Amino acid sequence: MAINAIRSLYFSKFRQLMVTHILICTGFWIQQIVIGWMVYEKTKSPLLTSLALAVDTIPILFGGFLGGVFVDRLNPKSCIIFVTGGQFFLVSILTTIMFLDIFSLWYIYIIIFFIGFTWAIYDPSKITLGMKLVDKNSISNIFGMWIAGFNIPRVLSTVLAGYLIVFLGTKYTLLLELLVIFLSFLSILLLKYEHNISKPENLKVDQIVNDVKQLFSTIRYDNLLTGFFLLSFIPILLLVPATTGLLPVYVSDILKLDARGLGFLQSSCGLGQIMGILIVGFAKQQYMGKYATLAIFGSACSAILFAFSEIFFLSIIFIILVNICIAIIHNATGYGMFSIIDERFRGRLAGLQVSSFGFFIFGTTFSGSIANVYGPSTSTISCMIIIMVISTIVIATHTKVYSEDLN
Repeated sequence: MAINAIRSLYFSKFRQLMVTHILICTGFWIQQIVIGWMVYEKTKSPLLTSLALAVDTIPILFGGFLGGVFVDRLNPKSCIIFVTGGQFFLVSILTTIMFLDIFSLWYIYIIIFFIGFTWAIYDPSKITLGMKLVDKNSISNIFGMWIAGFNIPRVLSTVLAGYLIVFLGTKYTLLLELLVIFLSFLSILLLKYEHNISKPENLKVDQIVNDVKQLFSTIRYDNLLTGFFLLSFIPILLLVPATTGLLPVYVSDILKLDARGLGFLQSSCGLGQIMGILIVGFAKQQYMGKYATLAIFGSACSAILFAFSEIFFLSIIFIILVNICIAIIHNATGYGMFSIIDERFRGRLAGLQVSSFGFFIFGTTFSGSIANVYGPSTSTISCMIIIMVISTIVIATHTKVYSEDLN
């Protein structure tokens, strides 16, 4: 079991890809702390802050699936090189604006929006490339590795970013993000990988439409696959927006802390997700449906406790529990979907899964709007009640998720 938890790391090329992934995610978390704190400090609006943290998911909603379609036909390493270069350029513009002391919410929204296009390409690229760098028995493990790589820097870089904001300011903190993105560019550039497809196919609109139809047809007529797919939306649509999406508001208004408090809470989120990955890594793969189901209800209950807490250390404990469950949901539903679907559709499914993150903007708008009027606690509790109702309906109509063991 211990070997299964880290199996994919036995492949040297996958380890190098993980270095790139960790660096890219380090830049992302530094950016989240900077943008979240700066926007709420300037506007005092939970809604505007939530939107600033989520506007990069809009391109993912419309472009994530197309990214998967392209990645199925292109060199995934080249796609990641493009992503890191594009992010460096866009964050350079944002940093320049900060050094010129030009604060405009619209500048921030526009730049973060375009960064979202790079994520629409990156996620299916990393999934596709990762699957090519490990053996078949390690594929289930790489989903846990992606979550670990997303959250390991979250534990450390968010605390560092909080302290840098307090002592140096936001613009110098963005310089650190630039350095990290540049290192990620060098890391993927040095990865030795030969793409098997010598001549990429010419994409046509009717081919893309046909790809979409084939994928949805495959999902629609498989009850188990449909169930996993629907449950995978839960964290994106309401759970994350109503908890971590409102952290700047909780830190400033409920817990009465500065940017360092935000860094510690975000770090706790990362720690919780790493713990969740380890739990799933030592669990039996055939029970992933049961784990996902229990984690959804566990996360909702933990989030409600977090909403009631006004004590910093209790808030840390509850947000860790929420994120343990989020990691279990992501890993269990991801393994469920990709182990069931035919290999021909994996890139497209990865793209569709990435596109689902675009629904984050709807969740943040909803939770942020409630928080604007009634406060963050009421917003979180309301969203958790909705999650439990929706999840009950999905499980009742797709009973195989809970009752049937995976091979």
